[in-house]
Amino acid sequence: MLVVKVVSPRSRRESFTVLGDDDRTVAPVERYLKYLTDIERSPNTIKAPSRRMPTI
Repeated sequence: MLVVKVVSPRSRRESFTVLGDDDRTVAPVERYLKYLTDIERSPNTIKAPSRRMPTI
């Protein structure tokens, strides 16, 4: 699994996503990270769990 930094073209807001071994987003992880982004958590707050989730 791979953690990837993404930037929204509209808001220029930075976030992270997790790609699985098939290079597709991991749906449950993506939903959680989107939730953190939507409630405007800082990028560091979003990055921390995204780096741990592949091992959970």
